[in-house]
Amino acid sequence: MSAEAPLKIFREPSLKNPRLVVAWGCIGEVGIGVVTYLRDKLGAEEFGEIELCDFFNIPVEVRNGLVEELEFPRSKLYYWENREGKDLILCIADQEPPLWRYEYANLLLDVAEQFQVERIYTACAFPSLITHSAEPRVFGLVNDTKLVEYLEQYHITVIKERKLTSMNALLLGLARKKGLQGIYLLGEVPSYSTQMANPKSCRAVLKVLTAMLGVDIDIAEFDRWIEQSEEEMNKMVKDASRAFLEDFTIDYRDLFQREDY
Repeated sequence: MSAEAPLKIFREPSLKNPRLVVAWGCIGEVGIGVVTYLRDKLGAEEFGEIELCDFFNIPVEVRNGLVEELEFPRSKLYYWENREGKDLILCIADQEPPLWRYEYANLLLDVAEQFQVERIYTACAFPSLITHSAEPRVFGLVNDTKLVEYLEQYHITVIKERKLTSMNALLLGLARKKGLQGIYLLGEVPSYSTQMANPKSCRAVLKVLTAMLGVDIDIAEFDRWIEQSEEEMNKMVKDASRAFLEDFTIDYRDLFQREDY
């Protein structure tokens, strides 16, 4: 890694018992969609970032013989002061870093330690055989046995056993070593539409997360987004079905065509 520290804190807000909520761009844009919506609705303010030049191999773009300026993914830090409860720190990152993942996760834990964070929350998607018209479930896992019953209070399907390689899971694993509690929420998405944003899954996770955080925000906008998304999905499924039939349907009339005498 470079000699210059990648963690940049522009200002140090005085926060009371904050919770840290972290998300990266992921399948269905669930995690980043949830935390970005939370940031916008609360009016959270930026106070720092983690510079990601050491954590990505970025291809160099050349146009008309000129090397373009390098553009790295962003990892921004925001804070929100809650007059009626615990404050929030939000970390919104464009992508999970493929390099120096332990170092990156520990930078987030440095932020948690500096501001005396009580608990970490993170969110992502959970691909399954659900259809896009069904109501998605919210799955979850924790890094402290005391929190398992807590998840069940919110009707979350607890993931009993699984091997995970995501930054979300890595962050909770390292947080456990430091004695910091963590909750990982996963919104169910159809396995056939993982490349599309899924507002229905975002809404499901957001409902649980805001209840846990004791934050009240308006999520009515999701109704319109969900309606538009389902219209697109219905069209996609219809087009895919038609293409399948066209590719694999045999016109048997050709096989039994009689010659005219």
